[in-house]
Amino acid sequence: MPIYEYKCRKCEAVLEKIQGLGDKPVSKCPSCGGKLERMMSPGAFVLKGSGFYATDYAGKGKQPGSCPAASGGDAPAACGGCPKASGE
Repeated sequence: MPIYEYKCRKCEAVLEKIQGLGDKPVSKCPSCGGKLERMMSPGAFVLKGSGFYATDYAGKGKQPGSCPAASGGDAPAACGGCPKASGE
C-alpha cells in the first residue's frame, strides 16, 4: 500500500498516511482540524526476494581462482579464452 503525505493549510503540519488505492483522501488535520492537502512526493520502492540485482547478482562476479583449470583441474568446454585451457 502506498504512503501518502499530507500538509495542513492552517498549522502547516505534515503527516504520512498508509492508504489503499481505493481509500478516500484524509481531509481533516488531526492536530488542529484544518484542511489537509495531499502533497506530491517522490515514490520509493524496494525490490526484495530472489531474482533482483541486490540479492542475487551484486558481488557474484568471477572470483580469482574459481576456474577449475586455474586450480589444476580440467577446464570446462566453454573455457576457450583461458590460457590454462589450452595447456599454456
